[in-house]
Amino acid sequence: MEFRLLTTARERNIFAQRLAEARATHGASFKDVGPTQTNNRIRLASADVYALFESDCAPAESMVGGVALHDLEAFPQSCQQPDFSHLPPRSVLECSDHWSLSRGAGIHAWRGIAVQVVRREPCAVLIYLAVGGPDHGGFYSAMGFFKSGGPVEHPYLEGPDDGKLWVQPMILDGGALARLTASVRELKIQSLNDYQTIRFSKSDRLRPSARVDAQIPSNGHVQSAIAARAHVAIDAASAANL
Repeated sequence: MEFRLLTTARERNIFAQRLAEARATHGASFKDVGPTQTNNRIRLASADVYALFESDCAPAESMVGGVALHDLEAFPQSCQQPDFSHLPPRSVLECSDHWSLSRGAGIHAWRGIAVQVVRREPCAVLIYLAVGGPDHGGFYSAMGFFKSGGPVEHPYLEGPDDGKLWVQPMILDGGALARLTASVRELKIQSLNDYQTIRFSKSDRLRPSARVDAQIPSNGHVQSAIAARAHVAIDAASAANL
């Protein structure tokens, strides 16, 4: 698998097209339309945009998954909440626009972005999940994210509530972020061009955070079950990570 930073306008346009296709395929209730579309494009232009490919050096048209990532110095967080005023903006990362178009691509895209997150050494990682419909928070909870406050209105996308889209902020920090960092550093990857491209095997797994099983007896069967549930959840969750 190859996870690659998209560096041209053409590649980013294909990413946006595939993202819209993935949201439609997964039945997402929100759209990037209306008067906020321009602001959302400015947000994405400020982010690093990555795509997943099943083979090395594949053309942009063959991307099967993707994620966007930016720190709060490059662009403010999408919603006013949670409050990160106690942290340097550069130390907080927002992960967004996570999508997949093939089975298993979501989990591989997550592995790729986890590598990019860890190498930046953040204090916290932020995501927003769409509220309503199936609960897509299971995977992120398994990786150590926790809900921060209640749902808030997303300013850049239109949803089913009279055009309003409500999202749930989730944060990864502290011990859970440290455990993710340790797990990522155990992965076998090949990096090129200062990590603009990374390559890895489909067989590697990024294990869930220990936070999930803190009250569960530690044994191989339980750990395998948790990992399996997280693996299944991520392709659904990728349609809801804004």
